[in-house]
Order: sequence, then structure tokens, then C-alpha cells
Amino acid sequence: MSSKGIKEEGRLTNGREVSMRREVRKYLKTAVLLAGAVSLIELALGLIMGVPVLTADGLHTMLDVLVLTSLYIGLGPVLKPPDLDHPYGHYKYRYLSMYTVAIVIIGASLWLVAETAINVARGIVERAPLGSIYVVTVVVGLVLSRILYLRVGYGKTRDLVLSLEFKHALADLVDSLFIAATIAASEFVPVIQPIAVFAIAAYLIYLGYRYFRESVSVLLDQVNPDIASEVYNIAKEHNIVVSSVMVKNIGNGYAVDVVARVPGWLSVEEAHELIDRFEDEVTRRVPSVISVNTHIEPQ
Repeated sequence: MSSKGIKEEGRLTNGREVSMRREVRKYLKTAVLLAGAVSLIELALGLIMGVPVLTADGLHTMLDVLVLTSLYIGLGPVLKPPDLDHPYGHYKYRYLSMYTVAIVIIGASLWLVAETAINVARGIVERAPLGSIYVVTVVVGLVLSRILYLRVGYGKTRDLVLSLEFKHALADLVDSLFIAATIAASEFVPVIQPIAVFAIAAYLIYLGYRYFRESVSVLLDQVNPDIASEVYNIAKEHNIVVSSVMVKNIGNGYAVDVVARVPGWLSVEEAHELIDRFEDEVTRRVPSVISVNTHIEPQ
């Protein structure tokens, strides 16, 4: 029996929804560029000017870029279509990117902690140069632009993703103001800067570890074992004998391959109708399953 297809692609046949998703992706793309500019500015100037708290915040913003990019890709009406080498599509590429960024974030954060700790141990705790305040001012302007752009996008589309990212950008604004306050305070209490670096780095390592675990679980095809059990139960309800169930994590959900036998008294047409009802019931009761492919064995 051929697959019932991917539900998400089926829903996107609605022209209005396709148009809306394109509009949302347009706003997300600009948000990615604005967040990317913030990350590059903070990382580059933080290293050049010797302001570790700026470098740490640049790493934090890099995670924001990863999240926004994943949303941009995930909301695409059509990703690169499946082919002979990738019959389930190319959804895992985003998790490969997530895995790579997580490794970079964790490694860079550990390096930043080590560098700052060595400087503190040597008694090298310097005030942040006043010029770094101008860098933060530019960063705040870029974050404000992102906030306003996402708010306009939400006003036009009423899309939940844009609403959530608008709130996320507000949190980033608070974060930028905190960095500015830290730099200003370090003029009077220099040790406050390494303390802020340790706090930000610890948070980044935690987030990097979460992204690492999530990406590895998808890349290694980790699945929920309850899905196979539910498929067996649904098959039993439809008087279908299942020989095997294979569940595959394809990045945007699960694909299920079933080998089954149907009652011998059914005609070919009746058997196909029974399997169609079975596949529909699986995707209805297990929303994370987006594709069911059933192979009928002879009695």
C-alpha cells in the first residue's frame, strides 16, 4: 500500500495558508539577519576590544540566530522535495546545523570561562573600555528594529510564531540593557564583568547541552516506543494482523512502515480500503506520525 503522504504538505494545499506562511517567513528572514548582525558585532568587537561580557552575549545571540533559522526553514511551504537518496525528505539538515552550533557554543563558552578564570587568578580584572558602550548602543538599536519588525509582522499575520519571537526579542532587549549596565558598573567594580561572564557562559552551556541532546536524538533516529504499541493496537481494532512495525524519526515527525496481513476473504479493493482506514486512524490518533506506509503480505 502506498504512503498516505505527509500531512503537513497536504495542509499546505490551501492557497491562503501558503501565502500566509510565505509572509511569516519573510519577517523571520529579516529577524535572522538582524540577530546575525548583533551576534557578529558582539563577537568581533568583544574579542577586539577585550570585553568578554560582549563576547559571551554574542554567543547567546548566536543561539537566537539558530532558533530563528530553524523556524524559517520549518515554516517553509515546501522544503527540498524527497528524492531517491532521501525518500523521507531533508528535514534532518536543520538538526545537523543545530548539532554543529551546539558544539561550537559549548566549546566557545568553556574557552571563555577558562580565559576569564585565568585572568582573574592572575589578578587581571580590567575595566571595560568606554567605547564598548557605543557598541551596546548599536546592538540595542538592532534589537529594537527586530522587535518593531516582528510586531508589525504579527499585526499583519496574527501568527503565533511571530508573537513568540516578538516576546523573545523583548527579552533580548532586556539582556542588552543588562550588558550595558554591567559594562557601566565595571568602571567602578571591575570584578562584576567576570562574574557576568561566568553567569552567561553557564546559561549558554546549559542551552547548548539541550540543543545537543535534541539534535542527537533526531540524528540517531531515537523514537518513542509507545508509537509502535499504539500502531499494533489500532491494527488489532481493524482486524489487521501486523507482522512488524518500524518507526523512523525523519526530523519533522515520525514515519511508520508496517507489514501486515488482512482477512483472506476480502477482495483487493476491500483490503486497500481497510488499510486506508487503518492509516488514517494512525495519523489521527498519533499526531506525531506524519507518514504511514503499509505493505500487505499474502495470506
